[in-house]
Amino acid sequence: FEFASGIPGTVGGAIRMNAGAHGKEMKDVVTSVTYMDRNGKIYTIQNEEAEFEYRKSMFTHHKDYIILEVGIQLEKGNVEEIQAKMTEYATYRKEKQPIEYPSAGSTFKRGIDFITAKLIDECGLKGYQIGGAQISKKHAGFIINKGNATASDVLKLIEYVKEKVYKEFNKKIELEIE
Repeated sequence: FEFASGIPGTVGGAIRMNAGAHGKEMKDVVTSVTYMDRNGKIYTIQNEEAEFEYRKSMFTHHKDYIILEVGIQLEKGNVEEIQAKMTEYATYRKEKQPIEYPSAGSTFKRGIDFITAKLIDECGLKGYQIGGAQISKKHAGFIINKGNATASDVLKLIEYVKEKVYKEFNKKIELEIE
């Protein structure tokens, strides 16, 4: 479960979007999910029924379901090795991601046949800012709050980036955040 250390959010959110990092995703550790529908009926499903895909699950399509409980199967491991892996991932995040600024994490999904952050960078958008929202200079896949960013600033910047990447590369990029 070391891959999940440092990913912002909740367990329910991680299940909903099949959060992941370093080649692992929630689908790799989840055994079951208990959720409630809008009528208050409670269901428990197994991993396969959750329809996990890259940054998606059945809960992405059923926004009114509330995740109540998650069964997770972890592997036994050596404490020192686990700590070393978590330290390695934390160091990676510190070096490669703008964790020194407030953000909602990775803003854009990786494309099927392209790396979204690379295209944003190639558009010359690193450091581009609308209001207090900025494309990180460290990693173009993140929108950071440079100070007093409003939701409107972030949304305008997202749309600008999507338009610019489409115009430049004819690629539609998708949001990882919601």
